[in-house]
Amino acid sequence: MRLAPLDRKVLRDLWRMKWQVMAIALLIACGVSVAVMSFSAQRALATAQAAFYEETRFADAFAQAKHAPLSLARDLAAIEGVSALDVRIAEVGLMDVPGLARPATARLIALPQDERAALNGIVLVEGRLPDPARTDEAVALKTFMTAAHLHLGQKLSAVIGGRTFDFKIVGAALSPEYVYVPAPESFMPDDAHQGVLWAPRPAVERVAGMSGAFNTAALRLAPGVAVAGVLRDVDRLLAPYGGRAAYARADQPSHAFLDAELKELSTSATILPPIFLLIAAALVHLVVTRLVEAEREQIGLLKAFGYSDLEAASPYLKLAGAIGLTGAVAGGLLGGALGAAIVDVYRDYFRFPVLDVTFHWPAFAGASAVAVGAALAGSLMAVRRAAALSPAVAMSPPRPAAYRAGLLDRLVRGAGVDQATRMVVRHLERFPMRGALAALGLASSLSLLVGTQFLFDSIDQVVDQAYFRTQRWTESVGLAEARGIAAVIEIGRLPGVTAAEPVRVVAARLKAAGREETTRLVGLDSDARLQQPLDARDQPIAFKGDGLVVSEALAGRLGLQAGDRVWVEVLDGRRPSALMTINALARDYTGFAAYLDRRALNRLMGEGDLANRAELLVASDARPAFYRAVEARPGIVGASSRDETVAAWRQAMAEAFRVTLIFYVGFAAAIAFGVAYNVTRISLSERSRDLATLHVLGFGHGECAYILAGELVILALAAVPLGVLGGQALAHGLVAAYSRDELRLPAVITAQSYGLAIAAYLSAVLLGGALVVRRIWGLDLVSVLKTRE
Repeated sequence: MRLAPLDRKVLRDLWRMKWQVMAIALLIACGVSVAVMSFSAQRALATAQAAFYEETRFADAFAQAKHAPLSLARDLAAIEGVSALDVRIAEVGLMDVPGLARPATARLIALPQDERAALNGIVLVEGRLPDPARTDEAVALKTFMTAAHLHLGQKLSAVIGGRTFDFKIVGAALSPEYVYVPAPESFMPDDAHQGVLWAPRPAVERVAGMSGAFNTAALRLAPGVAVAGVLRDVDRLLAPYGGRAAYARADQPSHAFLDAELKELSTSATILPPIFLLIAAALVHLVVTRLVEAEREQIGLLKAFGYSDLEAASPYLKLAGAIGLTGAVAGGLLGGALGAAIVDVYRDYFRFPVLDVTFHWPAFAGASAVAVGAALAGSLMAVRRAAALSPAVAMSPPRPAAYRAGLLDRLVRGAGVDQATRMVVRHLERFPMRGALAALGLASSLSLLVGTQFLFDSIDQVVDQAYFRTQRWTESVGLAEARGIAAVIEIGRLPGVTAAEPVRVVAARLKAAGREETTRLVGLDSDARLQQPLDARDQPIAFKGDGLVVSEALAGRLGLQAGDRVWVEVLDGRRPSALMTINALARDYTGFAAYLDRRALNRLMGEGDLANRAELLVASDARPAFYRAVEARPGIVGASSRDETVAAWRQAMAEAFRVTLIFYVGFAAAIAFGVAYNVTRISLSERSRDLATLHVLGFGHGECAYILAGELVILALAAVPLGVLGGQALAHGLVAAYSRDELRLPAVITAQSYGLAIAAYLSAVLLGGALVVRRIWGLDLVSVLKTRE
């Protein structure tokens, strides 16, 4: 099929401007790829989550007690709205794992006796289930086995509730409750030290000493049932048996983290693509406007030969549409690859039996339609101008530009300013709108770089505040039950311990002004040094009487300020409640917490001088001996190391942010390169005759290159303050979008990050400009001077 003449013109224009077209299409590709990547990864996670939850019958609500009789299960199942119930025994202890210096936490869970009625089932990925008749076999969480380098058939020993559980690993499994397993003192995973084990109920009963009883309950709820009402009924029934606050699936740690990740992917797909598409539309406008101006005579000839206004304008619309479509197709391919890369990263954090990425066609179709629409919208004004030209006007030479001394020209007068610089300034003043659009495009590139660099500075601030200012302990151990202060004194005598401080932590619900939040009350001694809540100026906050010190994030959730009163309902022990005063607000970036004097907390609980955690300073060279001593103490059920937690956190953040940073830096560089290349290329097209004339008159190649590149340099430097301000605004926006309950990121940007961002930005700008400026040395002076333009 023979192409129409105007279609051949479109193809010739595309080929002639191929580098400009590719630079603009790159921006469109970036916008489309972010949408495709985010929605493809989101669909992969959501699909894997839904299939896994359905296969394992993941519960809708969860509850815990200390020791409840099995007969109570009938009452729990009879609660209105409960469609299924599964009660089990779950106990926590410590176990020595070969190759690990610090003992791992062992969570021992009873396997259901009736698989058909069980909730929160497991999926066996290796080996077999334990023999129900044996009490020395267990299935282990696959992620724990991989991280700890364990294998099927390996024999281990755990101390749980003061009893030794010797077992052999006969299978590896995945569980919907442990898709993501955060460490006790961090929201980041520590798979090697988080052992989850499933064994037959008789074996768990023997270890826990709980024959005919249970201490955990999982519930499936009927569709449409009021979850809050069910949770209240569960709490009421379990309260006499040491029940803790029941919670919905939304508050289950593994599910909550995964759900937050899904929301973040949606946020990325919403924030970034419009930035790229708006800049691409502006560049399309500049390019097509320049093309229409250069082809005035051709447009006039087309109309003189009988082409209609729409036919004369159609090549420019088709050109814009082709740019948009090219970028959309490239963005779809890039987005599919990036989506697969993101899912590969997620496989290190979220463990599903199947996690496969699939191309999100609706996202691609929607983003492509928007991309093509943006390109067409960018060309619309220029196309209207082309259609409005009459043949006589179009075929006549354009009216010469009226040059007069403007504001900028007056500023560069004087013998100290050379002619080349004046030419640069005058050209900028002649096209102010073009310069403004280019500066805004360049500023957006720098904003993206600055706004994403804050991630590293923010994490450093969080780590420093959480683990070196607020918490100064090196090791922390948790006790199975709250015990007298003598237990902490004994722990302080373990090898290598140079300081030990008692801590009491209980779950509580805070209520104020119709709002409520479930959190933890942390009881600290008034003279504690190993953990101290800090105010906004990083100064320790002293406890006053029975008043609370509440984290800023928790106070914000409840709408409270210092001096307000809040109703506190303790969810442990006798479940006391009291109206308490907020004495001060603490700056706490990790989780929600309320602090008070430990003795005041014990008085509220109606108990003696108790603690259920000890925070310690341990000499680094004595840690192996300290850990061995910890393993030998049956009352200790958890051990955390600040140094290992921080190291794991930094490594995990570095790996996760490395991928993110590559994306953002690449996208930001694409913006800077695309804008710089197109602005310089348009300027060369307009001024090639002038530059050739100057060269004939004696200007050197370097001076001509300076005239051409000077405009870009001025615009790039003028965009720096706008980019810095935009980056700060973007950082605050990302803080609001990505902060979670377990981690709130401060909008901190250091001078080093500013320097790196500006250096990367200027490098991309200079590269884009240099690719055009180098053509100065290849100008054909004779052919250029013969050109009518």
